[in-house]
Amino acid sequence: MKSLKRVFCGLAVAAFVLQGCTSFMLKGPEEKPQANGRIAFAIDGVPQEHYSDGTFLKSGINTDTNSFILKIYSTAGEKVYEGAYGQRPMEISVTPGGYEVGLYSRNFTPPALDAPVFGEEHTIVVAENEQARVSFRCTQVNAGIRLQFEESFKEKFPGSGVALVQGEKRLEYGYSQTKYAYVSAEPFSIVYGTGGKDTLLLEKSLEAGQMVTMRLSHSSSRTTASVFKVEVDTTRAWSTMNFNAGLKIPTGALTIAEAKGHIGEKNIKVFGYLFGGDPSTTTVRVGPPFESRATIVIAPSMTERNRNNMMVVELPSGEVRDALNLVNNPDNLGRPVVVTGTIVQSYYGYPGVKSTKSYALL
Repeated sequence: MKSLKRVFCGLAVAAFVLQGCTSFMLKGPEEKPQANGRIAFAIDGVPQEHYSDGTFLKSGINTDTNSFILKIYSTAGEKVYEGAYGQRPMEISVTPGGYEVGLYSRNFTPPALDAPVFGEEHTIVVAENEQARVSFRCTQVNAGIRLQFEESFKEKFPGSGVALVQGEKRLEYGYSQTKYAYVSAEPFSIVYGTGGKDTLLLEKSLEAGQMVTMRLSHSSSRTTASVFKVEVDTTRAWSTMNFNAGLKIPTGALTIAEAKGHIGEKNIKVFGYLFGGDPSTTTVRVGPPFESRATIVIAPSMTERNRNNMMVVELPSGEVRDALNLVNNPDNLGRPVVVTGTIVQSYYGYPGVKSTKSYALL
């Protein structure tokens, strides 16, 4: 499984050093204001797909976020940037206004075989002399359908197969086909073609991220018209996940990415993995010995390497500090935890959690 491009560079005394290397951020908060607004980016994790039994499916999935397609257009339709995420300019300056920002794992024209698409879209407003931050949480944005045909169906509709039609594009789907066809989250049709004419079999729409298997059969009798039987095989439905989704996030808790949308709010529960300690604006210690009992660093997963995706958590003296600090509790390293506190705009240079009032080690 591929990982995100490493953002930390250099390793000294078990501390990842961020200074001097390129991260997903185009400009950090310490940069001086420009005449125009600026846009900065972060990716919260590499998307993966899996079957309901937990088996990962690698075919057709692009997990290299540097090759994802970044699209930035003004709300008036003017292109600012469209190209590989890893080749974007180090600084994107724009005039104040509204912008449509999207990140996608591939270009996609439905319907198509073996073409899952991961990404997210945002509409943002960039103010003069300010920086707009965009965080992408990549989930599947199209849907997949696999057709299976019973003999009764093939007897009624002889030939090689049927076709999926969405928009102006047509995809032939043979009776022996076993792959998933991917469609956008809009209505599509399944048709049977013979003699240059199409017979509409059914129309359907799927939601983004939905993966279904349909079994088609045909039966008729004196009292009923011809019918088609469609079964949705939920046991083979797929779902999408981030690196940290192996553990179910407790009800009421937010991911680190979600918590960043609650700056200034109190009593916010944040879920993460206890990634390290002894933070500075440029380093995080990821292994003992630790020195500070006053802070810990949480991340969406233990494979995370982007400092912007982490949060420093303040440990006030008392029960919270006694239980969570890594000086006295080095075995806590790597454990999932939920902390409750106030989300602040800047704590060691990045959004963080202060005034931590309670915790739960999971």
